[in-house]
Amino acid sequence: MVEYLPSILIPTNRLETLTDGLFAIAMTILVVTIQIPIGPIHTADLFVQTTSEIIPKFAVYFLSFLLLAVFWVDHHMFYLVKKINFTLLWINIFWLMFIALLPLSTSIIAQFPQHQLAQLIFDFNLLFIGLFFYLIWRYSVANELISKKVEPYYPYIKKSLLIMPIVISGAITTSFISPRWSMVVLFLIPVLFVVGRKIWSSTAVKKKTTTLK
Repeated sequence: MVEYLPSILIPTNRLETLTDGLFAIAMTILVVTIQIPIGPIHTADLFVQTTSEIIPKFAVYFLSFLLLAVFWVDHHMFYLVKKINFTLLWINIFWLMFIALLPLSTSIIAQFPQHQLAQLIFDFNLLFIGLFFYLIWRYSVANELISKKVEPYYPYIKKSLLIMPIVISGAITTSFISPRWSMVVLFLIPVLFVVGRKIWSSTAVKKKTTTLK
């Protein structure tokens, strides 16, 4: 049996391949959460009723798909990681475990949107994804696995990675008042992601301009 030593550094390509494959599967499975009610639809009223039952499920699907897209794009930070060790590899595997659970928690909240427990299952699934991803970054920085050229952007990256757990914690708190409003709070994540990316781009351009001068 081969004994893996924590100090051994390995390339990131196999982890990136595993991540891309798992995200592709999870994003595809999400569509199963939209279950069409079984029964004949012979009148316009019945069609409208059936459609009204599907729309909330589609909203949950849409949110989960957007969140998976955000997680996948964020994981591209690995182009900043030079090498990984086995500790970081296992942290990523546990992160992927919660990614793989997202279709299940999405299905639960899609079927029982009025129940707080269903919302909490979904929210805590997202919270663990956010916390593990922050742990990935912190561990990479602490063990000098990140490219040195990224050091000027450490404060911004740290803040951006903490936004998700903070928003999700707000959603969990809101679920005690209204589970539906908790879902609305979660829509802030993709919005803040887009805003954060624009801030990142403008900051990077300013720093590059300053360096050239």
